[in-house]
Formats: sequence, structure tokens, C-alpha cells
Amino acid sequence: MIPFVPLAPIVIALLVAASPIAAEEPEGRGLAVFAGKVITCAGDPIVDGTVLVRDGKIEAVGPRSEIEVPEGYEVIDCGDKFVMPGLVEVHCHIGGSGDLNEMVYQTNPDLRTLDQVIPHNEALKVGIAGGVTTVCYIPGSGTNMGGFGAILKAGPGSLEEVLVRFPGVLKIAQWGNPERRDGTLGSGRMGMNWIIRDQLEEGRQYVQAWDEYDAGRRAEPPEIDLRLENFKPLFRREIPVLVHTQGYQGIQATLEMLHDSMELKVVIGHGTFEGYLISEEIQKREIPVMAGPRGFRFDPDDGQIHGIVAEYSQRGIRFLGVNTDSPVIPQEDLAYQAAMAVRYGWNEEDAIRGITIEPAKALMIDDRVGSIEPGKDADLVICTGSILDPRNYVTQVMIEGRVIYDITKDRRRY
Repeated sequence: MIPFVPLAPIVIALLVAASPIAAEEPEGRGLAVFAGKVITCAGDPIVDGTVLVRDGKIEAVGPRSEIEVPEGYEVIDCGDKFVMPGLVEVHCHIGGSGDLNEMVYQTNPDLRTLDQVIPHNEALKVGIAGGVTTVCYIPGSGTNMGGFGAILKAGPGSLEEVLVRFPGVLKIAQWGNPERRDGTLGSGRMGMNWIIRDQLEEGRQYVQAWDEYDAGRRAEPPEIDLRLENFKPLFRREIPVLVHTQGYQGIQATLEMLHDSMELKVVIGHGTFEGYLISEEIQKREIPVMAGPRGFRFDPDDGQIHGIVAEYSQRGIRFLGVNTDSPVIPQEDLAYQAAMAVRYGWNEEDAIRGITIEPAKALMIDDRVGSIEPGKDADLVICTGSILDPRNYVTQVMIEGRVIYDITKDRRRY
């Protein structure tokens, strides 16, 4: 592993409108976090920074010399440690009971992970120790359409309290599992692409019929079909489809069918093997690539091992992140996935963004999480240094302003 190199250039930025900042007297719990460096993921890092939190939201962030701490705020002085946004996992299978594949039918738009969520379960607790505060908990890839996933906070609380959004995403598997010959459904790629398109077309027509009725262009409402109801936010482009797709041919089919033909918001959820060779077409469509869990590839043409994320980056893809496909890679190793990508040539600053704000944008939840900006959820990770350096570790995690992991009180889990 390469040694830690500080992010550069470091230009102090103040992310609130007024300076000096005088926050109003809080109505709820106020908190001031002092840190040696605040990595906001919304601008340059802030050296000797302060983050103000109130009522679970970030109130202000800026240099310590310019932030006035209101009277009565609790102070957490992190010394020379780093503070960064909570990490966001786009591809998680450990948010509940693990009942992820129902393989009677090849497409299952009526299924959902929401019914099996177990908030703050043991796997999520360890993930928090690695800095992961938000996960997209999705069905497996045993069938071509596993159902709809839920986006959750990893901390404690009821389902209503931890739920960020449902439906979160639709999960489609287009390359790499459903066509196996080992007892799963066994369709070839040509056949499974026909099946995916046929199911989506049924969903699209259902949503179009309801949109016609809602707009007053149709006199009678369509018959309600609970199997197709969750297609409404998908075809209205309010949520994305997360696609298990990889390799040149697989991603080419994803672009043509799901983006060009169905006009859906698409997230490439693996993108591995030689998938980076189609980067030009991905870039044209501004589609996010959340690569992993496989991080490198042996190229028989040159006999070299290539870092997959670095290959995407070198071809101009900036809407880029990594995933663990947890538990394929343990959830707590999300930052380590990014660190390995840096080892193979990815830019360090882009790697920090690739586990925070870029996955938040891909999931369309960046109005709440992914960066330290006023108004966003106070999901903060305090680390002994750059989280991309394996010598460092997380000492404290807050979700919506609540300290839910603290190594001085909890055992160090990771």
C-alpha cells in the first residue's frame, strides 16, 4: 500500500454565506466538532475546522477561527484527527435477514427488501466502524429482476427512523448470474435481455396509463396492479435502476436497453472485467459507474494487471465510485476498496468522493448525505487520518448528530 499523501492543494474554504458566523441560539441539541482537517467533499479540505450541528443537521462548517460556537453547544474536540462525511454504500446485501433471491419467476418487480430489514444489525454495526453510515440494501442477482431495494441509515432505530427512501432502486441483473447453468434460471443472454425488456415494457405501459389519467387525458383510472406499482417512481425518473452488469457486451446492452430505450436513470453496479473499454459511451450518457467488488483485471493483450477504477478514470469517467457487494467484501472494507483502487492508479481525492458524494448522487440522495454542507444530515466520521490509509482507523461516528460509535466507550470493532 502506498503511504498516506495529504490531499492537495489545501485551500481553506468557508461553506457558509456570512463571515464571521454567528449561529442563532439553538432550539434543540447543539454540537460543535473541532478537527485538524475537515474533508467536506463539497470543496477543498478545511484545516483546523469546525462543524456545527443542530437537530441532527449540519448548521455550519468552516475554519475554526471564523466559526462562532453558540453558548450551550456541546464541544467534541478531535484534536488533529480528520472529520469527513459518512460513507455511502450503493451495493449492500447485509441490511436484513439475507433472504435476497426468490427464483420461482425470472422477473420479480413485486418483491422488495423492505420487508426483511433489520436495522443496526451486527453486520451493519461493524460496517459503521469502517465509517459506513448509509447503505442501499438490494435483492440478489439470482434472477434478472430481483425486486426493489431500500436505502437505509446504518444506525439504530425503527424502520421508519432509519429509512432514507423506499423504493430506493430497482435491481436488475443483466450479466453474470442469472445465465448460470448451476441450478439458477439458466437463460442465455439473448433470452434474458428479451425477458428484462418485456417486463419493463409492461411496467412502462402501466405507468403511462396512470400518468394519462392523472393528467386528465383519460376518463377512467387504470386497474391497480400491485405487482407493477413500484414502477411508477422508476419510470418517472425519481429513482434509479441499479444494474448488475459488467464486461463490454453486458454494459453495451445496459446502455441501449435501460438508458436509450427505456429512458431510465441508470447506475452501473459492477462494471468489472473489460467494461471500462466502453467508457466513451458511458461518458456520453453521464451514467455513474459504482465499480466492484472485483478491483482489478488481468489483460491477456498486454499481460498486465490493470486497476478497473483507474482505467475508467483515465478514460474520463468522473461519476465514479466503488462498492463492496457486501458481504462479498465485508461492509467495513468500503474505504479499503477505494484505497486499493488508489494503489492501482485512481486519484486520491476522487477516491474520497467515490465513497461519499458520488454514490450519494448516483442514488439521488445527495440532498441529504455524501458531503458536509449546511442543511444536510450530520453523518460524520472521525478518523485518525485519511481513511484511505489502512494505518488509520475510525474513532467515532455520528448519524444525524447522534454518536453511535465511539471507541472510548465501545470496543474497537474494526
